[in-house]
Amino acid sequence: MRFSIVTPSFKQLDYLGCCIASVADQGVSVEHIVQDAGSPGIEGFAEKMAEQLLGRYGGERASNLEIFELLHIRTAHGYTMRIFKEKDEGMYDAINRGLQKATGEVCAYLNCDEQYLLGTLRRVADNFGRSPKIDVLFGAAIVVRPDGSYVCDRKVMKPTRLHTLVSGNLSIFTSSTFFRRSAVVERGLFFERQWKVVGDAVWILDLLDQRLKMGVLRQPLSVFTETGSNLSLQDKAGAERKRLGERASGWVRMGGWLILVVYRLKRFFGGAYWIRPHSYCIYTAASPYEREGFVVEKPTYRWVIQPKGK
Repeated sequence: MRFSIVTPSFKQLDYLGCCIASVADQGVSVEHIVQDAGSPGIEGFAEKMAEQLLGRYGGERASNLEIFELLHIRTAHGYTMRIFKEKDEGMYDAINRGLQKATGEVCAYLNCDEQYLLGTLRRVADNFGRSPKIDVLFGAAIVVRPDGSYVCDRKVMKPTRLHTLVSGNLSIFTSSTFFRRSAVVERGLFFERQWKVVGDAVWILDLLDQRLKMGVLRQPLSVFTETGSNLSLQDKAGAERKRLGERASGWVRMGGWLILVVYRLKRFFGGAYWIRPHSYCIYTAASPYEREGFVVEKPTYRWVIQPKGK
């Protein structure tokens, strides 16, 4: 099974190196498409990554680059990286552009400040192999600080239309979301680029409307870095969530409190608030070439968001 992972990029090169490393060491056949909107220094960054990856894994550079393509390398262990420098209309437009270039059977998108945990793509491939009718697969995630230290665990549930409309939030993390290209990309189910923050939620609503078959993996597949600048945590996110909520009928908005109560009860009885001690290994600024291990003795589901700069 071949994967295509799209990473939208703009002025986050410090995080992007760790993101790339976490995809490159998965040990499966994977095509990693980086869609950069013109970050200062992206050309030098591309050369540095080529030297690092080819030096570690062996392989070759492709010479027949496409329009806007800065770099195309193929390593000896099945990892392909393509970096495009191409103006876009925001993150969701960049993701769409990357997905249109994708060739893998299973696709996903991974932001610069996100990473895959060890063995993630093998677990995803095994699950899709055992469940041929599943179109979209969701996994849990771990939230970390920029230095890699632990914040919380976030288990997931299958998203529902009512909860997504009422809350404007998702019960899943896109960093741990995977989908068959035939079921999503080839059917034209792309992100609506007019949204800047809640495009993920709108996209999930589209998938629900198409009645795609969805599954859940209980174990964490990725880490999400709370940088203080995450779009979903910014003030303008509230305005977009309000706009999204206006799509719901009047009775749904009136009963929003009940929908949220039912959602939290489902999470409680589904074990979302019970987490065992564990450990994880990721790349950090202090360890950009080898994964650094972190032990979580007192895990929590509580996500207390720190103000920017703390």
